[in-house]
Amino acid sequence: MSVADVEGRDTWGVTAGNVLRRLSAVTWAGALLGLLVGGVGGRFAMMLLARLNPEATGVTSDDGFAMGRLSLETVDLLMTTTLLGVLGGGIYFVLRGLMIGPPWFRVLSISVGPAVVVGSVLVHVDGVDFTLEPIWLAIAMFVVIPGVYAALLMVLAERWVRPGSRFRTANVWLTLAPLLLWAPIAPLLGVLLLGLVVFEGVRRTGSGDVVLGHPGWPWSARGALAVVFSLSLVDLVQDAVTLV
Repeated sequence: MSVADVEGRDTWGVTAGNVLRRLSAVTWAGALLGLLVGGVGGRFAMMLLARLNPEATGVTSDDGFAMGRLSLETVDLLMTTTLLGVLGGGIYFVLRGLMIGPPWFRVLSISVGPAVVVGSVLVHVDGVDFTLEPIWLAIAMFVVIPGVYAALLMVLAERWVRPGSRFRTANVWLTLAPLLLWAPIAPLLGVLLLGLVVFEGVRRTGSGDVVLGHPGWPWSARGALAVVFSLSLVDLVQDAVTLV
């Protein structure tokens, strides 16, 4: 029996298998990029700032890591960013259906949004991270890093979730292994899976399918994201002006 034949049967089991395979693919992409872009990239960014500000070498950053030095704390940083990458993958999994437009616009929107929202969280006027010169470079790097993460996440995740990919055709236990990365934040995974079950249950009813299929829902969600983006942009600009 081919995979196409199995996928053609819209049963709960088939639907669950397909959803979990896609979630696993996005989770693995998020974890990998969280490690490389957020962890390694973020560490190099701090080392660059420490090199430009020799007096800051060894100073504890606002996140509790020694600037400009590789130590056991670096391992903690890499583990933290990997876990944040897993969470970012989960967020992308939920929101990926809201993307519209040609591929270039999708990449642009999926990168600029997180760059501004996450950047507004990372950039702050107190502490020591953004007292290092040049301040504009520190701000730029910690805005660019989440943007690069999000753009690469879309490219990599969409490649892995497409029909025919190994995540869609390989042994189910092998492809679902990345879901173990959710273990430290298992309650969030539980909430996500429960939400997916409820959504699918409602969708399988006649009236529920009509309601959920209304175009107003995705546009309302896009509008809410636009509000979050706008507020974050204002906050980021205000902090940047204050710092510079």
